[in-house]
Amino acid sequence: MKKYPVLLAIVICIFIVFQNGVFPQNLSALATRKVINNERGFYYVFPYNDDWSKVGAYIGLAHYDSFEAMNQEAIRGIQGRFQHFHSQDENKYAYFPYAELKEYETDELNQNHPPLWITARYKNQRKPVIFEWLSKEKAQGVNFADERYINFFIKKYVRNKLQKNSYQNIWLGLDNCAFNYSLYGVFDEKNNFINNVKWEKPFPQNNQDFLQSVKYFFKRVKELAPDIKIICNEGSIADETQYNQIFANTDGVILEDFLGEIYNQDGNYARDKIYQIYLRMKNFATNKVQIYQPHTHDRDELIHDMYLGYLIFGGENRFLSMDNDQSQEIDPKRYIEIKNALGNPTSPATDQQEINKSQGYRLYSRSYEGGIIYFNLTGKTQTIKLKSGKKYFDEDHRPVTRIVIQDKTAKYVVFSPQVRAEKPVISPVQEGMITGEVLVNIESKIPNATIRYTLDNSEPNQNSRIYISPIKLTKSAMVKAKVFTPNGSTSLISSTYYSMTNKLPQVEFHVSAASGSEFLNMDYPLVKLNYMSGKTVTVNYSVVGGTAKNDGIDYKLGNGQLTFKAGEQYKYLPIPIINDDQKENNETIKIKLYQTVNAKLGNKNLYTYTIKDND
Repeated sequence: MKKYPVLLAIVICIFIVFQNGVFPQNLSALATRKVINNERGFYYVFPYNDDWSKVGAYIGLAHYDSFEAMNQEAIRGIQGRFQHFHSQDENKYAYFPYAELKEYETDELNQNHPPLWITARYKNQRKPVIFEWLSKEKAQGVNFADERYINFFIKKYVRNKLQKNSYQNIWLGLDNCAFNYSLYGVFDEKNNFINNVKWEKPFPQNNQDFLQSVKYFFKRVKELAPDIKIICNEGSIADETQYNQIFANTDGVILEDFLGEIYNQDGNYARDKIYQIYLRMKNFATNKVQIYQPHTHDRDELIHDMYLGYLIFGGENRFLSMDNDQSQEIDPKRYIEIKNALGNPTSPATDQQEINKSQGYRLYSRSYEGGIIYFNLTGKTQTIKLKSGKKYFDEDHRPVTRIVIQDKTAKYVVFSPQVRAEKPVISPVQEGMITGEVLVNIESKIPNATIRYTLDNSEPNQNSRIYISPIKLTKSAMVKAKVFTPNGSTSLISSTYYSMTNKLPQVEFHVSAASGSEFLNMDYPLVKLNYMSGKTVTVNYSVVGGTAKNDGIDYKLGNGQLTFKAGEQYKYLPIPIINDDQKENNETIKIKLYQTVNAKLGNKNLYTYTIKDND
């Protein structure tokens, strides 16, 4: 278990979403990372030099000051949970409103509505169903497929507690994502944990029901709140074949202790598990984010092998959280040369099984822009004869025609003896369509380096334009850039496609109507642009009717304005609801959008919220 600063790191679920850019037919349609061009991503780990501006992704506690120091396009994720809780979650780790959910259930039961917390019958007694993992986590399961809980989760947990009514467009980290019915059970009269006790109806009755509930939860959150990006600390799954389906509506996964087991033990179990991880990552949907956290114990050869293994297994949207067991990143200079030499992948990972061995005994490899990586888990030393017709150089830049790799180690060859400079960083990296114009920045950390770029999809060379100041784009273009250093070395090419339009985006409510219990005492209607703008967009809103009384009687909301900064796509509008003790009919609130700047009004410009009485 890992702690930061006092916290455990188990199996996580967090959020995030990526979409492919719009590519013309003559341009590459490979999945493109839609965040800052940096592979450094942290799960409860701080950057080596405390420079948050160079961090591509962070998942952990709500360090809002650190978030502000990060690149605007970086992934800023807050640790959380969704499927089971205990009282200690109120003020640490998950920061979930546990007592309030208990109170909400009582309120619902008093109205003869079904329970929210899962229970089971054991020896004719009703008992809470508990998630129990290695005796380290004991938390009661909640019926997370219940629409009432999903609304509570979004409004009372994410919007009200994690976002604090101000911090929007976060990534949410959901921990303990081990989806297996048998991990839940009850405690008997002697406090012994008894699993495989069937839950009471209407709760899931088996693994199949349970996995369906997981899928529904992720799907429904995405439907109601597309601005919430979910990334999961993936763990055991009752049916491995459903891996892609389960995470289809999440935005990524975190893999804790990546490759760790292969170095701590041997045999079929460890190797087969690595192969399972490999298949999960290989088959994971395009543009899902992946964060890998190997536990390296600061051994040089292990860092080298794990980094190469990560490069083979990882997808396009991948981040490495290389920590040193003190919640601090290992100096990235220790593997930056490898990253510079190899560049980006040019093909999927491949594997070859050792004859007469279990499925985990394999030789893995992957081709990159600048070379090829091999990771040997076959159980014996392998000699690899490199294909003829191309020059190869080893890690010391010596020419080779073959390489010898011992078991549980990794090596790479490169196509050029030249030491590569670090690639330039192009920003912003926008998703989808951009309205108006965009200023493109290209940066290099190398002193006195020259950056040359093109806008026509050609490869930059020594005759290409020199980057001096931000490039203004008003039409679609592929920006490609390359670094040329004073000592003669060059970088591999960075590229980002910008899809531009002169059409104004539409601004509207995400849904036209919603409802919720008076107990929830808040609503957060989401307002969205159909695509991002390069300009600031504003829209006014006004209360235009409904049966509920304003001015603090049933709710309190004045007229106002929402502002979308350039690059923002979602805003939500907080509406305080008064949870009184008067018995009354369900009542409605009607809000209208009007008077836009740099956008046009969409069809969903009227929103109706129904307050369900709970007295």
